[in-house]
Amino acid sequence: MLNLLSWGGHSSRQRFPSVNLNKKSLSAGFTLIELIVVILIVGLLITFATISVGTSGDKQLETEAKRFYSLMKLASEEAIMNTQEMALELSKNQYQFLVWSETGFQALEGDEGGLVFRPRELPDYIFINVEIEDTKIDFEDTESDELPKIGLFSSGELTPFNITFSQEDGAIFQITGDYSGKIDYVGKVKDAPF
Repeated sequence: MLNLLSWGGHSSRQRFPSVNLNKKSLSAGFTLIELIVVILIVGLLITFATISVGTSGDKQLETEAKRFYSLMKLASEEAIMNTQEMALELSKNQYQFLVWSETGFQALEGDEGGLVFRPRELPDYIFINVEIEDTKIDFEDTESDELPKIGLFSSGELTPFNITFSQEDGAIFQITGDYSGKIDYVGKVKDAPF
């Protein structure tokens, strides 16, 4: 009878070395180095997750500030091109562009730029701080029929302003304008604390 365990002239013990399965080698567990490496990797993952969450909030804040800046530049050019007086009306959580008519300032509608210059509402977590002609505006004390306005005149001039967009414990983005009609996107003036 052919011995299958000794096929090829070698016994199974010589071909396959035995594994020592004593109790001491089974209860060894993880080494201290392995545990430290795992803790370090988990810590790095948590750090990157925290940074990316904070960055996305700053990115949306920056997007709102840049949108405001672009719309202000466009409205100023629109006022000059159409020789029409315009204004930006601001409230605590929104802003809108107005055009002068015989009855006073009216919201733009239809073909007058109503889609581009439509009222813009800010998300609840974005705050707008306004300073017009060196006067800080307190929206809590402002009546809805007397909302502050920044004039955009057909001569190219405008009411000087300093506007910041911010989040609670977040970054601050600033836009400024002066009498000569120059509108500047200052950008981030304060970083978010981590």
